[in-house]
Amino acid sequence: MNKRETRLSHLSGMEGDRLRLDRNLLKDRAAKTLRDYISTGRIPEGTKLTEREVSRLLGISRMPAHEALTILEAEGLVISRPGGRYVIELSEKDVRDLLALRVALESLAVALAAAHANAETQARLLARLRDLERAVAGGNPVECTKCDMALHRAIWQQADNPHLLRVLDSVLGAIFVLADRVKIYGQEDLQRTLNGHRRLVEQINAGDAESAVQTIEAHLRSSLTQSLRTFQAPRISDGGI
Repeated sequence: MNKRETRLSHLSGMEGDRLRLDRNLLKDRAAKTLRDYISTGRIPEGTKLTEREVSRLLGISRMPAHEALTILEAEGLVISRPGGRYVIELSEKDVRDLLALRVALESLAVALAAAHANAETQARLLARLRDLERAVAGGNPVECTKCDMALHRAIWQQADNPHLLRVLDSVLGAIFVLADRVKIYGQEDLQRTLNGHRRLVEQINAGDAESAVQTIEAHLRSSLTQSLRTFQAPRISDGGI
């Protein structure tokens, strides 16, 4: 093989890597957009999602649309049942079951996070807390939900247990929908929630596992109460996008 052929072969390989990277970025962006639409109620619970409609909605081809739906299905935000894929719908029993699961999992996560606290992790949690503070100060409930979830996920990662993180990630979609219910129908007191998160971060950063567990349990009990109230409010769904 001559030098020209070697160079062209090398360039071809680099181009293939770039195309794979671009496709991964596209599917991740598509998944993020769908996630945001669902968590803000723009795509309601129970909505049927087809690759064709998603590709048209986002202006992408069907392959990244398919891959984005697969990501959301792995997160539990989308489920497959006869007839296609649908955004999850939460019954009152689902809410109780989900919060019971979260209490068990997040209690373990915050205890482990407190045990792994160091200067680097302290700075990371404080940064996520500052993001939440800015969102609350701006009065943007959508941004508050995102920053709230980002802070919780930082705590899960700090627990340094990949098996626990995988389980928590698998219920991430349901948590997003639940957060949306509370935000829209429960009129959650954002300042009170922020104060609770400040206390939680302070306790984790201080390595106080016992207090951190008590705080997360109290926070989730309050979330359950607010979430159950949403079943008294009417919900509207157009059943499609």
